[in-house]
Amino acid sequence: MNSTIFISYLLFFVAESTPLHVSGILAIVALGLYMTNTGKTWISAQSEHTIHHIWSYVGFVAETAIFIISGIIMGERGALDNTITYIDYIKLLGIYVCLHIIRFFMIIVCWPLLNNIGYGMSFYQVILCSYAGLRGAVGLSLALMVT
Repeated sequence: MNSTIFISYLLFFVAESTPLHVSGILAIVALGLYMTNTGKTWISAQSEHTIHHIWSYVGFVAETAIFIISGIIMGERGALDNTITYIDYIKLLGIYVCLHIIRFFMIIVCWPLLNNIGYGMSFYQVILCSYAGLRGAVGLSLALMVT
């Protein structure tokens, strides 16, 4: 268990601090793909269940922290700047609709490739994926980075 946390932090640190300027997040994603494919053979069956639960809890804590921090920052900014008008709500609705259309278009473009590599989907599933989009803590942290 400790080795999975240590390797994750070490990989992120090495990726971010090298002169190549490699993304630490993408390095962690690559590690996750490696662990899913071949890295699980290094973990005993008894430990795999425990590791899964601990990483689920770490994810829950991190997501909760992001929601709390986002609420504090957005609430503080909203209390200081009350200049939101109905035009802003109309723009927000337009952006929301445009994002769904763009996401649907991109999934349709990638649909044949997904079918060829084994992730076949029906048209109903394509619509569902395009509607699902980016929700939760990831979207909030991206919004915080923009602000």
